[in-house]
Parts: sequence; C-alpha cells; structure tokens
Amino acid sequence: MLALEIEQLAVTFPGLSAPALAVDHLSIAAGSRVVVTGASGSGKSTFVNIVTGLERVCEGRVRWNGENIAALSESRRDRFRAANIGLVMQEFHLFPGLSAVENVLLPARLARAATSTIIERAHDLLHTVGLERAAQRIETMSRGEMQRVAIARALLRKPGVIVADEPTASLDADSGDAVGDLLLDLAMAEGSTLIVVSHDPRLATRFDRRLTFRSGRIIDDSAIKGAAA
Repeated sequence: MLALEIEQLAVTFPGLSAPALAVDHLSIAAGSRVVVTGASGSGKSTFVNIVTGLERVCEGRVRWNGENIAALSESRRDRFRAANIGLVMQEFHLFPGLSAVENVLLPARLARAATSTIIERAHDLLHTVGLERAAQRIETMSRGEMQRVAIARALLRKPGVIVADEPTASLDADSGDAVGDLLLDLAMAEGSTLIVVSHDPRLATRFDRRLTFRSGRIIDDSAIKGAAA
C-alpha cells in the first residue's frame, strides 16, 4: 500500500488566469478507498495526471510513501509509475489485433519484465476479472470486457495504488456495477490504495471518502457514511 501526501501544489497552464489545480495540503492514508468528484473542468483529470506522474509538477510536493515524484525526471517518474501505480483510463488504451492476455502483458514485455511468473499472473488476473478466453482479440470484446482487461493490466505488477479515471463512464448500469465491484474487491485483495474519479453516484457511495473539486480546488473532503464494501 502507498500513502499520498500533497503540499503547496499549484498547477498552471498558459492562457489561464487561475491555477488548473491548487492543493495546499492533502493526505490519503495507505489502503484508503477514495472517490474524486466534481463537474467537468473542475481539476479532476489534472489531479490524476499529477498524482500518477503523467504531468510534471513545477510548484509543490507530491509524495508517495515519502518519495517526492515532483522532484523526479520524466524517465524516473515513468519508472516509478510502472513499478507502483496501476492506472485505469476511461478509454482503456488497449491495442486491437492483440489478444486479452497480450494486452495485459504488453507493458511488462516493453519493460522486458515478462517472466514466467508475470505471464502466469496475467492469466490468473484475467480469470479473476471474469474473462476465460485469454486468447480472444480485443476488437471482438464488449466495452465491459475491455474494461476488465484494462483492470487486469493495471494490477499485473502488484501496484501499491490503483488510480482509475471514470472507469464506469462508458458502461451500462449493470456493467458499471460489476466493474465497481472488481475495483473495490481487487484493491482490497491486493492490498492497494484505491483512488477513483467518477461521476457515477452509485459507485461513489461504495467508497470511504469523497474529495469534491471545483475550479481546481478541493471544496469538500468528507467521509461517506454507510459506505459498503
């Protein structure tokens, strides 16, 4: 599990008069289940990009278990993300022409880390997320099945944190509920901190804590009463 600590963070973009993201202080304990909400343009996607190291921080500190990724070079941030963060994006970023298991293994193969143990884990993860045809090509799958492949890929290297950006946005209600179940159950089973950006009110109630963004700032940070596992 990884714990997050943000201090004096300010993210600005050319042409904008106000910061796209400004967080004076934020702590997320290891093992937490946090949902991030807010209207479009409120800073949620920038938050994801910053905490996963996809964007460079020029002002402030972003620490995972004490490691300030804001001080790392781009290549070192990439290595940190590959080793520690399982990222699930809304558009999946899967490759047609490859099978489910080939998509899960692709980052490991690119890193020359696809050992026999990793290959076995890829097959096990596909089974865990409910996909029995590891050789099925991505382009023949439903969007719900694609999302399950993306989740399996994110968990391949046993990340300390899982970050999912709108994982149910393009799914119907039943598929969305199933994906929410998977994320919560697998994060607990793997011992990972879970941060999910979502507009889905049904999914949000399943978490322990809600961060609400507006105009790049956190306007509400509260526990969710009655959150269910």
